[in-house]
Amino acid sequence: MHIITSKALDNRRRFLRKLSAGGAFFATRGLYAEALTLTPPMTEGPFYPLAKNIPLDKDNDLVRLDDHLTPASGIVTEVGGQVLDRAGNPISGALIELWHADANGEYTHSRDAARNPKADPNFAGFGQFLTGSDGSYRFRTIKAGLYRGRTRHFHFGITIPGEKSRYTTQLYWNEVPLDRDGREWDPTNETDGVLRGVRDAAQRASVIRDFKPVEGSIAGEQSTHWDIVMGQTPVEPAFPNAPGGSLVVAGIPVAPRDGKKERFQLTVPGYDGYSYEVYANPTMGDLGWAALPFALEKDGKPDRNIHTAKGEQALDLYVEAPSDKGFYFVAFRVPGANTGTPSSGRGGGAGRPPGGPPPGGGLPPRGPGERPAGAPAPPEPR
Repeated sequence: MHIITSKALDNRRRFLRKLSAGGAFFATRGLYAEALTLTPPMTEGPFYPLAKNIPLDKDNDLVRLDDHLTPASGIVTEVGGQVLDRAGNPISGALIELWHADANGEYTHSRDAARNPKADPNFAGFGQFLTGSDGSYRFRTIKAGLYRGRTRHFHFGITIPGEKSRYTTQLYWNEVPLDRDGREWDPTNETDGVLRGVRDAAQRASVIRDFKPVEGSIAGEQSTHWDIVMGQTPVEPAFPNAPGGSLVVAGIPVAPRDGKKERFQLTVPGYDGYSYEVYANPTMGDLGWAALPFALEKDGKPDRNIHTAKGEQALDLYVEAPSDKGFYFVAFRVPGANTGTPSSGRGGGAGRPPGGPPPGGGLPPRGPGERPAGAPAPPEPR
């Protein structure tokens, strides 16, 4: 989906090498429960993008948007870690969403336009990630810009299996914030109203992180490690008539009319009120699967990255991006799970939808699931 310059490709290769070599980066598994501090809930803020404003390119690289040759302005920043339960066990299949202001303090969301016209046109502004079996997540983005009334911060939404709505929180820089002219910004972490609202000192400290220079970077890139510790217990979701609940399907090559680019047809059972997303090759190492835009017609333009079924019938989804292994992962969200903007800082309840299976919180389950005859078992959903 991206047209990558040689410089950008070198940056990504360096990033992937670091991920593969840095196994200790995700070495928090097995911590004692008493050593963990629960990540505090915080307001989702008013700038989570409306469904129509979420970019088709909603993977975990916010620096490059669609096929733009120009990257987003700002200091490239990497953030990653693990999603853990209170006992230190990794949570697989957690949906992690990230959104924040661009380098000039503008959000891509706008109340009266498809996209805020003041926002950086090359900045995605929003990304999402599905954690794998070790609970790891990773984003490549830019240093969040400052805007009136707030210190520097990222917004995160976390939905674990068994929850139908996001648990929202925020992440902060351990620094005295400076504006683009080098002047000290007000408020700081000490005076920011949202951060001060976290009364527990340990929880407040847990969402303030040092962002350190990336080794070998000549562009001043930064990175931090942040583990997200959830107080809820994951519940494995299920999908009707699919053992294990996984939807891993083969991509059947099809040729659209008028000599258009070959596409791949994915056919899955559709159930009323369920929402579907398509994932394929990981964008950053083996940590996660990339979200792909798709069309509902063979000759249609890929124009969506989520579709809610009406009625019960087979769904044909058409993607342009080939999968390295020929198979695609179709994630599902049960009726009422995360189809709109966040509504609270705490994750919602996990009530059973009428006539449906246990809720999945919009997330894929673990397990081999159904796959074409003779196909190898897919990796755990990422």
